[in-house]
Amino acid sequence: MSLVGHSPSQAHRIELGGLVYFRAVKSLRILITGGSSGIGAATAKLLAERGHRIYLLARKAEPMETIKSQFPAGQLAWKQADVRVPEDIQAGVSEMKALWGGIDVCIPNAGLGIFSPLQEARLEDWHTMVDINITGVLNTLHAALPSLVENRGHVIQIGSIAARNVFPNSGVYCATKHAVLAISESLRLEYRNELAVTTVNPGAVDTAFIDQTQNDELRESYRPQFQEGMRPEFIAEAIAMAVEARGKGVFSEITVRPDRR
Repeated sequence: MSLVGHSPSQAHRIELGGLVYFRAVKSLRILITGGSSGIGAATAKLLAERGHRIYLLARKAEPMETIKSQFPAGQLAWKQADVRVPEDIQAGVSEMKALWGGIDVCIPNAGLGIFSPLQEARLEDWHTMVDINITGVLNTLHAALPSLVENRGHVIQIGSIAARNVFPNSGVYCATKHAVLAISESLRLEYRNELAVTTVNPGAVDTAFIDQTQNDELRESYRPQFQEGMRPEFIAEAIAMAVEARGKGVFSEITVRPDRR
């Protein structure tokens, strides 16, 4: 029997008070960019553990294959892609639709930040942040939107506390995350009756994010803040909460910060 377009329910295991419960969860078809590391990889693993089908797009193939090997055949697929290249994204979306019949959730997660005082910044770094953080999101949404609208799906954007603030040495990064939030709001307004839209705004997360910064002094001064930040698995839990709220309500915006107590 073909599974194209099929949306089976999976039993999700819950432990409560020493007892184990199982609840039926619809297996959603979820597209994640930047899925080879950090928040993207953590989200892929958590959502796959909960029975959803995950399609990953990223530039590094080996980590995606490692994640795939941890799950049953047919539950997770991946394609090597650069979000800056529209043809890469379209090819991945086409393959995902051929596999599973469509897309229920799109998470344009790929992004990066390169910190530097404006006067010392390299123009190519500004372009890289705009190309990945804004153009990459647009490329992903443009390819996925027709299927998302058809399936009354869910867009989950990865913003930042920088989406609502501006910090020294990161003005262009902040601008890109302001743009992500604006795109989310546009989607929410134009597709009010067709899509759910969530923006997750994390503070510092303990990933390799800070390693992109070429300014040695800034990178090392910021590193402790990120190392003491949230684990990517915690951000994945916030994303999963938004995904599985389907039919009950929509988290329009979720801000998560490190617990510094």
